[in-house]
Amino acid sequence: MTPLGAFGLFLIGAAASVFGSLVGLGGGFVVVPVLRLAFGIPPAEVAGTSLVLVLANTASSTVGFWRHRMIDFRLALPFTLGAVPAAVLGVFAVRRFTPAGFDIAYGCLLVTLAILVIRRRGIESRALGERTFAHDWRVGILGGLAMGFFSSAFGIGGGIVMVPLLLIAARMPPRVVAATTAFVVTMTAPIGIIFHAYAGDVDWAVTTPLVLGGLAGGGIAPSIAKRVSSPTLITLLAIGLIGAACGLALRHLPFWTR
Repeated sequence: MTPLGAFGLFLIGAAASVFGSLVGLGGGFVVVPVLRLAFGIPPAEVAGTSLVLVLANTASSTVGFWRHRMIDFRLALPFTLGAVPAAVLGVFAVRRFTPAGFDIAYGCLLVTLAILVIRRRGIESRALGERTFAHDWRVGILGGLAMGFFSSAFGIGGGIVMVPLLLIAARMPPRVVAATTAFVVTMTAPIGIIFHAYAGDVDWAVTTPLVLGGLAGGGIAPSIAKRVSSPTLITLLAIGLIGAACGLALRHLPFWTR
């Protein structure tokens, strides 16, 4: 890893963390395509490395969200309980993917979420503090199971589950969704990281500058989130998801593989 390469990774980690914190996805959905496209890192290693960045990002932004009282703790607890055991399963599942299978599955997931998010623009959010079906502990446990699995399998922190469930289906305010997701990911991502690290899936030479950038970016995201409107956040999320999916698709086109 050259100094220039490390600096580039630092900037990528910072940018991904700011954007990821704003939309509640932890920045992993930006970093995963970059690691696959620019570095050609295998799926399991990408998931492990990205998950470390996601933890650094969400831990940093969670402090700010907590300070601004934006986290819904009643909602967060059952999601956290469900995500912990499923995080272990995700570590083993990603090792079954071929590189092409990982990129296709991840890209399809991102495009599906982007379509749902775009549809969300026409739906009015509920009032702050209003309870929804997602506050039912049974829904939280099931959502947490899915969140923990995708978190470890794709290295994206699990926001890929919480955002459509809470933002679209439950119509919760985007800022609350982003803050609550960040808190849950901070509580559960260490489980996946431990198992990924034990399996040798974390590239520390790549991870270290990404994490430093993630810490820098995650800390300023909550302040930015208070100044950005909800429709803008939703638009940014959709654009980011589609862009990441297109990047993975390009990797498997003939001109890219020559």
